[in-house]
Amino acid sequence: MKKLLLFVSALATVAYAQKAPRIQSFQDLVKAPKEGVQGISNEKILGITLWSDDFSTPANWTIDNSGQSGVEFGWNINNTSEGWWSANGINSTSGGNSAELVNGDAQAGTQALGVTYTLTTAQPIDIAALGGNNQVSLQFEQYGARFNDLQEIQISTDGVTFTTVGNNLDKPVLSAAGGSAYTNPDLKIINLATFLSANPSPIWVRFSWTTNFPGSATSPNVWITYGWYIDDVKIVTNPTNDLSVTGSYWGSLGLPYYQIPDEQVTEIEFSADVFNGGINTQNNVTLNINANNGAWTGSSAPESIVSLDTAVLELATFYTPPATPGAISITRTITADSTDDIPANNAIANIDFTVTDFIYARDKGTPSGSTSNGTDGFEVGNLFDIFQDQTLKAINVRLPGGASGATVGTEIFVKVYSIDATTGDFLFESESAPLTLAANNLGTNLVMELEPFIDVFAGTTYLAVVGAYSAGLRVSNAGQSEPQTSFFLDLADNTWYYTTSTPMVRMNFDPILSVAEQTEITQAVVLPNPTTANATLRFDLQNTTDVTVLVTDVSGKIMQNSSFNQLAAGAQEITLAAEQWAAGIYTVRITSNGQALTKKFVKR
Repeated sequence: MKKLLLFVSALATVAYAQKAPRIQSFQDLVKAPKEGVQGISNEKILGITLWSDDFSTPANWTIDNSGQSGVEFGWNINNTSEGWWSANGINSTSGGNSAELVNGDAQAGTQALGVTYTLTTAQPIDIAALGGNNQVSLQFEQYGARFNDLQEIQISTDGVTFTTVGNNLDKPVLSAAGGSAYTNPDLKIINLATFLSANPSPIWVRFSWTTNFPGSATSPNVWITYGWYIDDVKIVTNPTNDLSVTGSYWGSLGLPYYQIPDEQVTEIEFSADVFNGGINTQNNVTLNINANNGAWTGSSAPESIVSLDTAVLELATFYTPPATPGAISITRTITADSTDDIPANNAIANIDFTVTDFIYARDKGTPSGSTSNGTDGFEVGNLFDIFQDQTLKAINVRLPGGASGATVGTEIFVKVYSIDATTGDFLFESESAPLTLAANNLGTNLVMELEPFIDVFAGTTYLAVVGAYSAGLRVSNAGQSEPQTSFFLDLADNTWYYTTSTPMVRMNFDPILSVAEQTEITQAVVLPNPTTANATLRFDLQNTTDVTVLVTDVSGKIMQNSSFNQLAAGAQEITLAAEQWAAGIYTVRITSNGQALTKKFVKR
């Protein structure tokens, strides 16, 4: 299971790392709050409330606002919303006072930099004296939205050293490209049992806010926040029976596909990580899979999970969908002998995917945000495993339109790389002709044919990307990727990173796509690209013919103009004397018998 993830993690020579979530800029702000619906859960409560605070007595809390003063900076406790974004604040159960985190007015650009704001219980909470033990949970109601924030929940047994027990990094970023505010109010529950001893010492509870991008702390953008509201904080005893799913997995060799060509259909695996946060041992716990209303069913072997332990439930028999086009719906459930006190946290989302004629997609299909790289060029795309030999003809991409979309006039391309099984390098296989974006290319399924088409082979992993050498490209995302399965090449530093957002970049095996028109010049590529020295232009000639190679910079200045008389048919290599040229983007135009082919490359 997941052998692809293990393979990719062993990449030897490709420089790559995690691409941090993109820093949101002021232009990405949502200037009016997207109010979440009120949605406190109607589930069975956790148990007995040992301690609670609704902020009616502000002196119960200690505030450290990092040297800032005024209600527009740091934490404040009252019944008024002080922030720039939400007029009404939290719709908490108790009403009245609440705690609110603010850091200036983003619209006025007054946010403070280099701050960490904390809100801490003034006195420790003695759980043991209150009749509890380590089997307790911290719960509270919250509201706000995430931008570049790091919102953490921490505890301490000495009031000095604090341990983070939870955060809001699971919440989507709210920006002009998508996302949402928190439900108003959102009930957050954090099981403390694994952080406390059986006879716990008194604890302090802290809410901490700072930037999620400390490496960019000089940028005012990373200190922007919509705000964070807290109310009705409680410590309650844990339930008797409470299984929760802390992770789940499905896919083929480590990758989930939401569109699968009928020729690439193969076995799909399922597993779930299940935590017992209740007091009692849970017996006969199983993961159950139901495909298309009972057309196929399977279950994991039953497990007994003791309190505070986690079991990995895996199906021994894999599911192979029918190799005919059609929709597939998968239902996943966790069952046990006991009735779960909080069933919502052991629910697993249904899976819907499609077997197609020729489209291979990792994305979920509904755009939610996008990827860009500021003023720098980049490539971004997904890994695809091939299970049957097939001819790949095109790459489909989706680029967002509108004010926050890709820029009309930007020149883009698609490429396909294979992965060297020995070195882990990404090896260039094919690319498209460059396309200058028009308005009708945005917000739609854009098909970009490869030149030439390539045969992809079973047992091989390929990377399909869309890219641009300059600013203006923005690529729609749809869903989340496991680390090291979607990649981003930053052309500013020529480094491969992995990204956990899934770009809408798909393989297209459509048999009706026309064979590329036969020309004198084929298989043209510039290597390496980018380059820091001279580069090599490689291409094939169909016949013995005269060839001209013209290289120009972005201003149209001619950098190299080489003519060759009666070059022989077959493979050719020509040196591009780029070592002495300035850093930038260069265009190579190869001409023969009135036919021309254009390629671009980057000099560092």
